Amino acid sequence: MGKKSSGGVSAVDFFCIGFGSIVGVGWAVSINNWIAGSGGPLPAAFGYILALVMMIPVSLCYCELCSMLPVSGGGMAYAFRAFGDRMSFVSGWAAFGAFITIIPWEAIYVVDILSILVPQIKFGSPLYTLAGAEIYLGHIIVGTFISILLYLINRRGVTSSAILQRVLCFALVGAGILAMICALFKLDVSNFYPLYENTGQGSHHSFMGGTFSILASVPFFLAGFETIPQGIESAGGNPKSVGKTVVMTVVLSCLFYALLLVTLGGAYPWKEFTHFGSPSAALLFREIYPAPLGTLLYLIILVGAICGLLTTWNGFMMASSQILMAMSRVSIVPNILAKQHPKYETPVHALKVTFIASLIGPFLGSGLIGSLTTFSAAGYVVSWMITAFCLVKLRHTEPDLKRPYKIPGGVKTAWFAGIVMAVLLVLLFIPGQPVYMGTTATLLFWTWMLAGLVLYVLDYSQRKRYSRLRRASFLFASMAASNLKVPHLTEVLEDDYRIVSFIVPKDAAYAGQSLMELNWGKTRSVFILKIERGTEMLMLPSGRTNIYENDRVFAMGLKKSIRRFCDNCDIGSKYTMHTLKDYMGFGEMERQSPLTCLEYKVTGTESFCGKAIKDSRIQSDTHCMVIGIDRDGDSTMMPHADMEILAGDVIWIVGTDSDVQHFIEASSLAPL
Repeated sequence: MGKKSSGGVSAVDFFCIGFGSIVGVGWAVSINNWIAGSGGPLPAAFGYILALVMMIPVSLCYCELCSMLPVSGGGMAYAFRAFGDRMSFVSGWAAFGAFITIIPWEAIYVVDILSILVPQIKFGSPLYTLAGAEIYLGHIIVGTFISILLYLINRRGVTSSAILQRVLCFALVGAGILAMICALFKLDVSNFYPLYENTGQGSHHSFMGGTFSILASVPFFLAGFETIPQGIESAGGNPKSVGKTVVMTVVLSCLFYALLLVTLGGAYPWKEFTHFGSPSAALLFREIYPAPLGTLLYLIILVGAICGLLTTWNGFMMASSQILMAMSRVSIVPNILAKQHPKYETPVHALKVTFIASLIGPFLGSGLIGSLTTFSAAGYVVSWMITAFCLVKLRHTEPDLKRPYKIPGGVKTAWFAGIVMAVLLVLLFIPGQPVYMGTTATLLFWTWMLAGLVLYVLDYSQRKRYSRLRRASFLFASMAASNLKVPHLTEVLEDDYRIVSFIVPKDAAYAGQSLMELNWGKTRSVFILKIERGTEMLMLPSGRTNIYENDRVFAMGLKKSIRRFCDNCDIGSKYTMHTLKDYMGFGEMERQSPLTCLEYKVTGTESFCGKAIKDSRIQSDTHCMVIGIDRDGDSTMMPHADMEILAGDVIWIVGTDSDVQHFIEASSLAPL
């Protein structure tokens, strides 16, 4: 589990990102509110066990999908792959609203708890009151400082964020376990009585009603596992182990919550505990243990609560920017938000949006906490429901897509997860029953979705500029295995190769002819990598493929060959040119194509060894193209089809990720 990726982020780090984002501070500041809202500690604890049963199938869906499609965007990216623009917008915008809501939520609470440790934060008169909460200048200053600090850490990438997350998560877990143990020593069964009683919060009237009522906020307090799929593209790692981390995170978080509810709820008469202020868990230990032990435990829990706040704040700042970048890649939001830092590969403009949300938090105050919590929960349920159905759809439409992990129960498990989420979503909006999320949260949800719809419509012309398949190539371009990139080869690519992209003009003399008839490879020394035709994308097309008017053609060749091709062939005036290094994501640009480039040394045992390239069947059998051969240090770029492949040669191969993997398996080769 601890194996590190090339980016330095291990499965343990991913667990800390997810667990820290889930557990956060809820247990330290809200646990007595959970008890009050459910009618007792036992109904609340059973609620989290029920949540465990409900969330395991959902997390399993993410486990399969994020290992299969390890890209930024999470549920939004899966929805785009499975259903297209509209469903990906609904999933992505709902999830982004939930993500972005958590950031000010954490900013509000961290300042409130810090003001307990440092009373000077509330020095002087409040600046104003909002929703019954007083806002002080100290709140704003401290919240702004922490926002800037976390922004700078996340700007340096997921690896930097993960280091902070690991330290804070261990402190958080240590404080939580210590709280359980110390509360267990004071546990008295009589403190659980009455086993259930409505204390005036919620519309439930029975033990099971209290159990179900907690489901209105459970998605909010369990949503942190979503930060794992959001960070997988930037951080790398073994997709299968990272996927399993999602499930482990959800399971351990539910059990963590349930155990805390039982131990802390049984350490003191629960009806009296519900009247404690915030942070209730810390105040409990000052009540049940004499000084100085009680004071020490109080301070430890407070520090743990602050660490929990920062883990969630940090995790969701990273996740929010990643999903915003993914939505930008497919033109659901403005394209400018997809820009990445040239060194750290972080979404610089998207991070600025999350930074602004973080800055807003201290200005809002704690009076809006409840509504923000349930609004966020509804957003997650929408995204999780769609994600479950994505797995169902992709199992049917893309059965051959490589799946490092397949969930137990397969499609049946995904159907169960999707239906459960759909039922929960409906219940969140029905007044008068235990799971109803409230009028304010309902209004916030529909206002948010309407705002997103307006933005989606305004971006229509931006989406029409590119076909769905081309936008998909932007979103899923990073799926090439990074360990297959070779520095020597990338230097050659930058120096020698160019890609020209053009739209076949009307009345072009060659329109309607096949690539074999045009014979551009022999006469022009250029080769066609890709043809986009409407919603169809033809990768490394065969010689029998025809070129038609309005096709977008991507041609590759040596720099001088491409320039002659542009000057002498009718390709129109609106063409673009890039180095092959940039086009495939080896340079500073984002990867523009689902093609990758690899370098292999011929051992002599391969079926193509000793044969001419045209007779090697590399292209016909694996759909890959030989673009160069290095023999004893002498490189031949764009080798002639009659050139033989000999033992000891280093051959350079271009193909899609899956085709290159097929080449590896068929040849029993390993990349250099």
